[in-house]
Amino acid sequence: MRQRIIEVIRESRKNRGIAAAGLLFLLSGIAALVGVFAGSFFLPLLVAFSVGAVILFFIRPDLFLFLFLIIRMSLDYSSQYITITLFDVTMSFSQVFGIAIAAMGLLLVIREGKRLRTFPLLSPFLIIAVWGIASTIGSIAVPSSAQEILRIFDLFVIAFFSYSVIRTETAFRRLLIASTLAFIVPIGVGIYQLANGIGFQDEAVDIPRIYGTFAHPNVFSLSLVAAFAVQTTFLLSYARNRMEKTLSTVALLIIGIALLLTYSRVAWVALAIFLFLLALARFRKLLIPLILLPLMLIAVSSTMRDRVLESFNPKPDSSIVWRQTLWNDVTKKTYLDGREWYGYGISTFPKVSEDLRGIRLGSNDAHNDYVKFFIDGGYTGLIAFLAYIVLILFSMLDRYRPMTAGPLKDTLGILLLLFLSLEASAFSDNVFKNTPLWFLFFAILGAAFGQAKGLRREQN
Repeated sequence: MRQRIIEVIRESRKNRGIAAAGLLFLLSGIAALVGVFAGSFFLPLLVAFSVGAVILFFIRPDLFLFLFLIIRMSLDYSSQYITITLFDVTMSFSQVFGIAIAAMGLLLVIREGKRLRTFPLLSPFLIIAVWGIASTIGSIAVPSSAQEILRIFDLFVIAFFSYSVIRTETAFRRLLIASTLAFIVPIGVGIYQLANGIGFQDEAVDIPRIYGTFAHPNVFSLSLVAAFAVQTTFLLSYARNRMEKTLSTVALLIIGIALLLTYSRVAWVALAIFLFLLALARFRKLLIPLILLPLMLIAVSSTMRDRVLESFNPKPDSSIVWRQTLWNDVTKKTYLDGREWYGYGISTFPKVSEDLRGIRLGSNDAHNDYVKFFIDGGYTGLIAFLAYIVLILFSMLDRYRPMTAGPLKDTLGILLLLFLSLEASAFSDNVFKNTPLWFLFFAILGAAFGQAKGLRREQN
């Protein structure tokens, strides 16, 4: 049956005009039927979109990946205003999207099962997933743990899908371009927020912080760091002419300015680490300008100056002191409860924090991935997380070292520097929970690994 379905899909590729007409007819019929019987406006759109996505998944998987990245980066904002109720369960568009990607993952395993054994990221994802599933046995918040496992599976699906689909330099260039296009709407919304003074209100910052179509300025800013690295890759290795280099440079400047306007210190640090490592590796003449530029920005902007100075001399009510106190309190609780070896279950840190301190003191998120995994899983969870990081690093180094100089080697090198920067930032923010960031990162990394496999095959 599976083979027959694949043969039908392959035949449809021979005549895409017929396939497109059939798709339009099918979507129209389904939308009409669902609208009549369900009496809902969003439900027929959701069904039609889902059917179209499945067909596109098989007919043009590369285009499916590109559209996924573009759409996903603009979904979180809608969660504040629009929800969908299915079987008495209310979900945001992002959550529905997550479930859909998981379902696509099952189709992907059926279709590309043979390639799964060669996928370099299988081991790190398997370790974190096996530990996460095991931790639900003693979880104090099973629904949160189950949702987190689904999210991790979604990240794996996107990485493996990109690995299976993107095999040529041309396709990879298109993926980089799509990754840049994905931030047009978020940055545009951010500019609108800035112009109208309706950004995120923070007591520590006089100017409203932009957050685009994301849930929080920190989430937006770290995703912009990844977008900056992706655009750097395109500029250095894939821009073919002066026009493309000019547009890429302009895109870099816009992304950098948007990142500054989030007033997110963790993203500033992540970008500084990334640029410093990149300059140290390839452009050492830029080290001095990279040191002088932040000093100039701090001198010119009083808001930026206050944000930086507070990091070195935090006030008693600052977010830095609050986070340090929180880490200390939940760590002590873990030892007192005798859970230092197995923790409370994956993605239970907010629940542990809320039980201990209530909700009066602000957010109960960890803002430190290493502390988070210790609370979630004790020493076992922390070891699983560290193994996850190390295996991803080794998978990149294993392909980077023997590779001859060229665009793909440059790409892997930049991704390696980005990953190190993000994991350094994980000491002071919820980097692991930043879903849009990791969708973008793993889509690019999976595609790079797919190209590397093809290159190895040619060399052999």
